[in-house]
Formats: sequence, C-alpha cells, structure tokens
Amino acid sequence: METWTIPLSGHLLIAHLAAYGLGCLLANAGEDCLVGHEPLSLDMEPQVTTSVSIGRAVELIQQSASACEPFVESDLHPGQTGNARRPVIWARATDVSRAADALPKRERLLDQAEQDDVRVAAGLLAGLGAPATWIGDKPQRGATRLDGVIGNHTSDFVRGVLRRSRPGATSARGDELASAWEGSTRQSLAGEDDKTGWSPPGTRVDAVHQWLGALGLSLLPVGQSASGRATTPCFWREGEGVTLPVFDAPVSIARLRCLLQRPELQIGSALLAASDAARLRAFGIREVVIFSRVNRSTGQSVSFTFARGERVGL
Repeated sequence: METWTIPLSGHLLIAHLAAYGLGCLLANAGEDCLVGHEPLSLDMEPQVTTSVSIGRAVELIQQSASACEPFVESDLHPGQTGNARRPVIWARATDVSRAADALPKRERLLDQAEQDDVRVAAGLLAGLGAPATWIGDKPQRGATRLDGVIGNHTSDFVRGVLRRSRPGATSARGDELASAWEGSTRQSLAGEDDKTGWSPPGTRVDAVHQWLGALGLSLLPVGQSASGRATTPCFWREGEGVTLPVFDAPVSIARLRCLLQRPELQIGSALLAASDAARLRAFGIREVVIFSRVNRSTGQSVSFTFARGERVGL
C-alpha cells in the first residue's frame, strides 16, 4: 500500500474535497482505498492510501473527465455560445421557469448516467443537488450549500469550475502527480486561482485538484426537502459553515461516507455539546476542522467562499 498526500493544506476545504474525490474514483473502480490525514503535520494534509500505481490513478482521473463530458457540457438550449450557454446540471436555478425547464432534462441525464453505469457523473449530480421546482419561488433551495460560485447570467459552478477544470483533468500527467503526492519533497502543481470557492480568494490550486474536489461532492449528496432548504451533509443547521472529521487512522470510503452523514457534524464547534463530541469520539473522530462561510453576495448575485479552517480537538 502507498500513501499519497494531497499537496494542499488541510486548513483549506478544497484539500479535503480533493482527497474525497480521488478516493471515490479509486473505490468506484473497485480499488482498495483509505482516506486519512498526515498525523504529524500541523497542516493535517489529507492523504489517500491505496495499492494502485500513480499511472492507474491518472488513468481513472482522465476517464472521469471523459465520462463526465456529455453531462458537464450539456446545455438547456443547444447551439448557444459564450455567456448564452446555460448548463443543464447547475442546481441553483435563478427562477422557477428555468428550474421547470432544467429539472426534466437533468433527470434524463441522471437516467443516462445510471443506465450507462457512469458512477462518477451520477455522484457529481447528487452532490450538486437539483432545481427544487416544488418549493415555489425559491428553486435555489435544491442546491448544495457548498456551491458559492457567483451565479448570474455569465457564471455558475458548471461554467466556472467544471468546464474550466475538466480539460486539465483530461490531460493529467503521472510524473507531475507523483511529484505532488509522493515523498518528503512534494511539489505543488502549477496552479491557478481556485474557482471552487473552497479556499480564501487568491489561493492557487491546479485544475486536477479542482476537478477532484468537485467529484468529492459525491460524498456530500444533497438531501431534498419539500418544505424548505435542501440539506448538505456536514453543513451547519444553525449558522454558516462546514465541519469535517480529521482522521489519525485512515478509513474506507464506505465508512467515510457514513461518518460524513453524522448529525453531530452539522453543528458548529461553539454549539457542540459534550454528548455530541463523545459520540464522534466513539466513531474514532478525535478532531474536527471547521470552515466558516464568508458571504460575498451582492444584490444581483449569490456568492460565497470558505475561510481557512480551524482545527478543534474533541
């Protein structure tokens, strides 16, 4: 078994989601895989332990980008160009008419993903959520609470993140990832401004890890509600933020998926009761990291990012 370290600080939300995404790709392919954190590092970098080679991981990343192409590039009105393109799978619809148009087309894409067994696409769609047309005039309530990419007529998560990072994932290189993931002299890949919003503005993150971070949403699927805002695992029920577990001993993707659903992680640390902390410790979680959401919305658009995380012992 080899352990790969994500070359991003564990104080950044994007780092955890990138590890989740890589773990999902390996698990979906039937490969042995565990997710944990660097136990001796103050930066608690997320780690993935597996028996596969870097070459196999690169192959899976490239395959994921190719498999997701028809889902990511699908538009509500084919043939449009530039800012006129409106992606089908963007969940935070801006009005009821758009949601009513997007929902059946999106469901057909989901049916296609399940019929063709494109698990990575099905997981991505589950993580993004869906336009909730049954909630009246607020269809954006069907979306993940993690999608903070500015949303207006020119931008959204699909155009701003998925369509920008997918080509970089398609051309992922094994030598670069080996330098980034292995050894004591790890080197970050050539980065660009992180477009996901899962780090403070100005943070540099390469396209491959932004793509993996987006795929990591599949471990945080949106739970729809007919009476209010949809729920996102690990997002606080009160306040604005995310709580994620820190693992000294790595866990399987199946166990990680279950732990991320724990209701105790939907509570900010200031409100975490002793009984909640005890339950998390019983599951092998002795530390968490909390990420506060920073609202950057204007009157014309919704936008937010996540601040650097704070490590909290239980």
